Amino acid sequence: MRLFYFLLVLMLSLFGVAQKKENTAYTIRGAIGIPKTVSSRLFSSAFKGVVEGNLSVNAKVFKHFYVGLGYQGSFFENNKIIFVNQVSAKASIPYDTKLLLNSGFLKIGYDYFFSERGYVSTGLNIGYTSANYKNVLSDSSLSNQPFIGPQFSTPFVQPEFSINFLTDEDALVNFSILIAYNNLFYRFDPKAPRLAQFKPMSDFYQQNRNKYIMSWINIGFGFNVLIK
Repeated sequence: MRLFYFLLVLMLSLFGVAQKKENTAYTIRGAIGIPKTVSSRLFSSAFKGVVEGNLSVNAKVFKHFYVGLGYQGSFFENNKIIFVNQVSAKASIPYDTKLLLNSGFLKIGYDYFFSERGYVSTGLNIGYTSANYKNVLSDSSLSNQPFIGPQFSTPFVQPEFSINFLTDEDALVNFSILIAYNNLFYRFDPKAPRLAQFKPMSDFYQQNRNKYIMSWINIGFGFNVLIK
């Protein structure tokens, strides 16, 4: 979180610096990376990130500021810490529970050109997420009661920062290195994926380590298509 505060202060200090170059009026921006769970401790213990990607269509509102609409997909799978085998009818059934998130968002951003072939972008994605646990194995133990459904929906905010590079001054596509921090306004509940019966989950319940919302950092690569 401190990193984002530093990047925010850096960008605010750059707003007053004159820039000779601008992006085109319309852009298509995309990114893909591997999400790393941050909070809560319970969610971080239960699931690990596999991939997250997004795509947005944007329009410049004035100078270097732009707004856009986009879609984001995120994919998580259960950690090995709860990859437990159960013996049923002489067959070993591993836990292979997935968490899939489909999100729509409004993007607000700013581009700062530090050279003719490079610029940094900072932005904020504000949207709504529809999430669903897949491959949930039924468990009727008291730890998983009262039973709740495997789906949930929640708003989210996602600040992001990227460094973009153009192959030449007239390039219509540029590539970037990106870091984003996604925050769901939802508290993880292990009863939904039916994982509350496992000792790591019950231990965290006892230690009250599920106080924070679900969040993760995504570090990856992106692209920006300039539409002239």
